[in-house]
Amino acid sequence: MDYGGEVFCRLVSDTCTDRQPGRGGVELNRLVTFVVLLMVLLLQVELARSEWYLGGYGGYSAAQPLKDATMNNYGQTFAVNRIGFNSTNIINGDTLTQNFHTSDLSLKQSPLYGVKAGYFFKEEGFSWLGMELEAFTTTPTIKTQTLTTDQDITFVIKNVNPACPLPTPNNACTFQENLQSTLPVTQSTLRLVTVLFNVVARYPGTTFQPYVGVGGGAFHFSSSGQIDGRQVVPGLNAQLGLKVLATEEWGLFVEGKYNYATITNLDPAGFGFSGVYSSFNAVAGVAYHF
Repeated sequence: MDYGGEVFCRLVSDTCTDRQPGRGGVELNRLVTFVVLLMVLLLQVELARSEWYLGGYGGYSAAQPLKDATMNNYGQTFAVNRIGFNSTNIINGDTLTQNFHTSDLSLKQSPLYGVKAGYFFKEEGFSWLGMELEAFTTTPTIKTQTLTTDQDITFVIKNVNPACPLPTPNNACTFQENLQSTLPVTQSTLRLVTVLFNVVARYPGTTFQPYVGVGGGAFHFSSSGQIDGRQVVPGLNAQLGLKVLATEEWGLFVEGKYNYATITNLDPAGFGFSGVYSSFNAVAGVAYHF
């Protein structure tokens, strides 16, 4: 006996051979039930075709020393005081320029926490390609340390005076000086909040999904202490990870990330710190697909 055909017949039709009189209400209920089941099935198919996901993660940020470090505001104040540069020099057209470089600033390694939301273009036929928006925060605090410094000072005197008795073609004298020293730095709490947009490519396996991603966004640095200030700068992100799907909806993932950004004049009222920030991050988290 074809039980499947019989059930279908009872759900959608009143022409079954064993139909009993007076059961119109029952047949109507069956028809409604069939339509509801069909809508649920179609909805599930549609959700399966598209693929949104949400995720949360935590991990460890190994911040690298801040490279190519300069503190030109601090250096300018030092040079002005050393030369005795004042308003008279400005009136005379004299100029004072300098560059104050330091050794790399060491940062503390710290926990990292973040969230992400994304979409894979499964419906469009590109289940391997997706886009992702994420945000995370960490605290790569500047350590207490002693920096080595290198400063070049150039002082140009426009008018002939006893310090420069012989006139030159441009009627100016130039004095140059290079100073090498050390600078003690106390701890400054540095917090980083990052918002990124990534493009992600994956292997769309049913259980294991390795993936890579690259993107960029806004890096917000906020420092308090000897170096004090805040700044938003553009930065880059690269990531490599593996997601393991425990069910069709839930997955666990591990991910390695690399971040890069350039800080400029972070503490304008004091040091005027600039440098290159980079970090290697290892995180693990859970994602829900829908």
